[in-house]
Amino acid sequence: LGGYCDRIEVILHDDGSVEVRDNGRGIPVDVEPKTGLSGVEVVMTKLHAGGKFGGGSYAASGGLHGVGASVVNALSARLDVEVDRNSKTHSISFRRGVPGIFTESGPDAPFDPANGLLKGKRIPKTRTGTRVRYWADRQIFLKDAKLSLETLHARARQTAFLVPGLTLVVRDERGLEGEGVLEETFRYDGGISEFCEYLAQDKAVCDVLRLSGQGTFKETVPVLDERGHMTPTEVTRELGVDVALRWGTGYDTTVRSFVNIIATPKGGTHVTGFERAVTKTVNEALR
Repeated sequence: LGGYCDRIEVILHDDGSVEVRDNGRGIPVDVEPKTGLSGVEVVMTKLHAGGKFGGGSYAASGGLHGVGASVVNALSARLDVEVDRNSKTHSISFRRGVPGIFTESGPDAPFDPANGLLKGKRIPKTRTGTRVRYWADRQIFLKDAKLSLETLHARARQTAFLVPGLTLVVRDERGLEGEGVLEETFRYDGGISEFCEYLAQDKAVCDVLRLSGQGTFKETVPVLDERGHMTPTEVTRELGVDVALRWGTGYDTTVRSFVNIIATPKGGTHVTGFERAVTKTVNEALR
């Protein structure tokens, strides 16, 4: 995302692990001077270290305050990261959030704690991306717990609608109930206009109306200070708003709202403001 990534793959491996691959810029690998850690280690071990925080923001990022990667890492018996960036493949592994080296494959392999990235073979400069594979910690999760393929499909479909031009592939290699490899691809170039038509349950009485705009606002967010601590800092953000509306013959209203590609099923000020604006506009037009 952020103008670079156009393909994401989610793979459910037959050993119970989950892998996510993308062809984005790759997680930063340079050492962060305030912490002495590589960008990968900061993202995977520190809360609030996502791309939406500090100076660099992604216009289409789908996280929850920069806690996702570090929380998944802490709850994983093993997590492997490979980053293609700066003409090399960089790698690092973690056990329950602690960086180090596994001497064998699998989550129960011997492990030696160690900091820093391992540099692998050289690759073409144009090849970039990130691959993350994790094994959930069965000391925390139920041993027979499984990810729902239906839920993954729903999330992938939703994200593909919200980010036109993005291809999302979900591949299930677990072979549950005797089935072979299952693969589903999601891509919707029509964006939320196409999403609006997908959600509609009745006959349309007008074409989909699309409204969009941009502005800026100030926000206080955690940013790494010179001592390596997260400090509340006021930053200026760019804000984009995209709305698709369609009226139909039915009586029920369907409203789906999102912020940073994350669904907001309980609404919020963005939904309240939208509904007030629609009501005001329609009333003025009918007077």
